[in-house]
Amino acid sequence: MDSKIVRNIMTMLSMCLVLSACEERYRYPCQNPVNWDSAECKKPFCSANGTCPEDLHHYEKDKAGNISQPKTQQTPAKGDCK
Repeated sequence: MDSKIVRNIMTMLSMCLVLSACEERYRYPCQNPVNWDSAECKKPFCSANGTCPEDLHHYEKDKAGNISQPKTQQTPAKGDCK
């Protein structure tokens, strides 16, 4: 085969792989708002593995479409825990 054809085929295959990775997916089923009413996202099932919707950090889009990072909790100082 001609090297130009092989290069075009390789480029198309690599573009398919790259574009298939651009899908929005959730790491846990309970991160998806559609699943919040399902049995696996309600206690006691989800509390056993820590995947309840209130336990997971959510990314939210503002009105402009920008994604805001979840708020992190402050770790207490060494002397504060009793």
